[in-house]
Amino acid sequence: MEIRAREGFPRPAASKVRRRRADAVAVTCGLVVLAISVGLIGRLDRVPEFERDVFRAINGLPSSWNVVVAPPMFLGTLASVPFFMAVCGLFRKFRMGFVLGIAGLGAYLLARLGKHLIGRGRPGEVFDDLHLRDVDATGLGFPSGHAAVAAAIVVAALPYLPRRWRWPALLFPLFMAFARVYTGAHLPLDVVSGAAIGVVVASSLHLLMGVPLVPAADPPVVAPSVPGDPPEAEAVRPSHRRS
Repeated sequence: MEIRAREGFPRPAASKVRRRRADAVAVTCGLVVLAISVGLIGRLDRVPEFERDVFRAINGLPSSWNVVVAPPMFLGTLASVPFFMAVCGLFRKFRMGFVLGIAGLGAYLLARLGKHLIGRGRPGEVFDDLHLRDVDATGLGFPSGHAAVAAAIVVAALPYLPRRWRWPALLFPLFMAFARVYTGAHLPLDVVSGAAIGVVVASSLHLLMGVPLVPAADPPVVAPSVPGDPPEAEAVRPSHRRS
């Protein structure tokens, strides 16, 4: 052990994970947003005026966009969860895959539970003149399961991603929320509440399991002096003298 220390071997870290205050803040904010969304719904047989205006503005965009918008919506389904886990496995990110799997499944199940508790219908049951683009016209809509799964997957993955990829990754749940309103599958408050559920689930998981601890560069290890050892040579900068 003494020889290893003198040769400059780094000491093992006491813990490989940490728990962040930011995750506790995210859980709190997500719960607040979810509560506000439920409160704004009001009566289930009609849509608030502001939500109606936002829906019409997004749903009324050109239908030609659907070619680009519709295919990625698969990544917000329950079937996408094992897909993301498999991708993590290919890169040997097994802990990341496990966290994504639990977060995605948990968000999906909570969204399903919320649909039955709230009982709010989809836009097709409220509007007569809307654009339905390859989505169900009827059924339970609040909260959006797609938005919940997408937000949970991304928030769960953030601590494992390089910093340069974190902000671009946040565009994915925003796109999913837009896509679900654009195609006529959900009302705006549906996707807002779904995203809030995803944030709460993933952030709670980070608090429970911890996130990877990224160690800083190890400082050089200086071996303690031992009696009897010859003194080590000190590095001396060459001096330039004028002749």
